[in-house]
Amino acid sequence: MLYRVLAGVVLYLALPVIWVSLGVWMLVAPVRFVGFIDENVAHLPEARRGLAVQLAIRVLGAGLIAFAVHFVGNALAALRK
Repeated sequence: MLYRVLAGVVLYLALPVIWVSLGVWMLVAPVRFVGFIDENVAHLPEARRGLAVQLAIRVLGAGLIAFAVHFVGNALAALRK
């Protein structure tokens, strides 16, 4: 029983941390993020230096951070009830 509770707590703590760190990486270094995706998934190969792609990656990063904040806010609101 305690194992399930701890697994849930770790999951609810780890997911927002991962989302925020990925979002910050997308905001700070969009070219490196696109290069990582290109090398590991072979997606977006020709769009490394495009300004529009960098802007889109930064917007996605900001959205990911906003989603993590929203997720934590909803989890805390559910705990208060």
